[in-house]
Amino acid sequence: MSADPRRFQTITRGCLLAVLIWLAGLPVLADKKKDGWRKRNAAVVRQFDLKTRDRVIPQTDVPLLLDPGQTYESTQLPVIDIAPGVKASIGWGEGALLEIVEMEPDSTYPVQQLAEELIILVEKGSATCSVGKREVTLKKDSILYLTPGTRRKLRAGPEGYQALEAYSPVRVDHLKLAGVSLPAGGSVGFPDQGVSPSLKAGQVYNLNEIQWAGLTGPDPNSSYRRSGAGSRLMWGKNLMLSLVRMDPNSAFPLHIHPEDQLMIALRGALVEGIMDYAYEMNGTQRHVLLQPGGMAHSAQLSEYGADALDVFWPVRPDYIAKVQKQNALYEQVIAPGTKPVKLAEGFTFSEGPTWLKGALYFSDMYFADHRNGDWTGSPQRSRLIRMEPDGRWQVLSEGMQTNGTIGSPAGNLLVCDMFGHRVIEMDPDTGDVLGVALDRVDGKAIDGPNDLVMDSRGGMYVTDPQFTPEAQKNQPGKQVYYVPAQGNPRVVIQAGEYAMPNGVEVSPDGKTFYVNNTWFQPGENFVWAYDIQSDGSLTGKRKFASLNLTAEVLNDERPGFRFDSRADGMAVDTDGRIYVCTLSGVQVFDRTGVYVGTIWCPQYPVSCTFGGDLGDVLYMVGESSAWSIQTRVTGFRVPSGLN
Repeated sequence: MSADPRRFQTITRGCLLAVLIWLAGLPVLADKKKDGWRKRNAAVVRQFDLKTRDRVIPQTDVPLLLDPGQTYESTQLPVIDIAPGVKASIGWGEGALLEIVEMEPDSTYPVQQLAEELIILVEKGSATCSVGKREVTLKKDSILYLTPGTRRKLRAGPEGYQALEAYSPVRVDHLKLAGVSLPAGGSVGFPDQGVSPSLKAGQVYNLNEIQWAGLTGPDPNSSYRRSGAGSRLMWGKNLMLSLVRMDPNSAFPLHIHPEDQLMIALRGALVEGIMDYAYEMNGTQRHVLLQPGGMAHSAQLSEYGADALDVFWPVRPDYIAKVQKQNALYEQVIAPGTKPVKLAEGFTFSEGPTWLKGALYFSDMYFADHRNGDWTGSPQRSRLIRMEPDGRWQVLSEGMQTNGTIGSPAGNLLVCDMFGHRVIEMDPDTGDVLGVALDRVDGKAIDGPNDLVMDSRGGMYVTDPQFTPEAQKNQPGKQVYYVPAQGNPRVVIQAGEYAMPNGVEVSPDGKTFYVNNTWFQPGENFVWAYDIQSDGSLTGKRKFASLNLTAEVLNDERPGFRFDSRADGMAVDTDGRIYVCTLSGVQVFDRTGVYVGTIWCPQYPVSCTFGGDLGDVLYMVGESSAWSIQTRVTGFRVPSGLN
């Protein structure tokens, strides 16, 4: 690679117009020289009438080592030795520098006084970071923003440390370590762009607490409203990081923008369209690409989708607007800065909570080793818990492998006795079984009732994913039952519709029934909606919302496993928002299926319910712990008046 000191002119034209290019017909090139890219780019811009935002981008004298529009494996980047046991692979544009910093166990990154602003995203390991006179701990998914003049020092933990670090302006001392010097009299500086940072300097954030903001519009032909590309966006005064996740088999339309973009693929694979040619990029080789402002580009995603980190210089105002729009939706539910509070721990697999008469009730199911796939249960070692609002708890009942719970019209508990093949009514004070609400459908015993919800007519919907130890099941498959207030229970969702029908809810107006699918296919990673008929039957099946998946799930080599959102318990508020517990956190959607945001919890929240004196506290139980978070909304439940 040779240095290229050329400056790139600003393209200042109207508003952005996204034009989709089908990349299948474009040549995939192993190499493309930088000479002539402006001419090729201008032809593409004219052909597709691409527009950009009016903006003047500052120019610097930074020599470029990466050919614009050319992809590189991260192993091809210059590697600099910063200190014993500390090295970094580096790539840069005119105004931003990206480094993949690797530290050996217990190594030290010497004290430095920053001349640049810096955003750190930790990928693995841990480190103690001295920031001025105080110390903070950095670990996987930690984010730290530091401003010019800050003194910082790092000491890696016993497992080592790896992080992505983005600087602006470009660090001259690190260019020199890479053998690159500024031209005589040259400068890396530029006028301050006057942007207010999204991050508070010196404060450690968790990446999962930053909301996904949609970057592309939803498919107008689908029944659910989802952007095929979402991003966790964070920025300083002159530098923006966009951790973008693009859905499997989706496309990012051809577009241009005036800001420089330095991209590194982190997971999955895609074909990146660059003007009128294309490159394959993947997270295994961690391809890096420099796209100067004004360069036309697009993307076609693989069956795995892809994650990438885009470093924009300067900060993109259109992306700030997207974040503000997304945060406004989320902040209708959760006040800024409000986080879940751990109430208690010491459980095995907590599930199925409900709030009743001033207390939280939930199941604590025993499984031998569920984290490693051993779901062998034991009713004798399982229990039903009653918890006070302050987290004090006691065992209400033992000897049953119970699951979902709700309040009954009589003020008692309705409890799914999963391994007992029945739904029972229980005294919430003594734990005594008062009766059986459901045990047979169509003349046969049910299998494993999992979750349940009541409608305004006094009827009850119950999911049965057959999650029971018997090899021979009673029913023909995984189903959903309806138990009317008067009359015989019946199947309303037949076997074969879902791989594992699990969480259920009913809309506040009583017109819509929701069910999610926990594992694999069929049903995939969706919340499904049905129209409720006067007799409780369901019609009009449709996809209501598409759930976000974790990187680990999306990267699974087994195709059927790439839909495992682990969707489980759900809740609904009086405005019709749906709260869905998943591996990613509690995902929230409005009544039309628009993504509102995710309430991130440090432990997988298996199920949730609204409670508290005013019904405005969301309680989450998951695996070994129970959590709560104060909201700005009120939960909706049938029957009402049981707080």
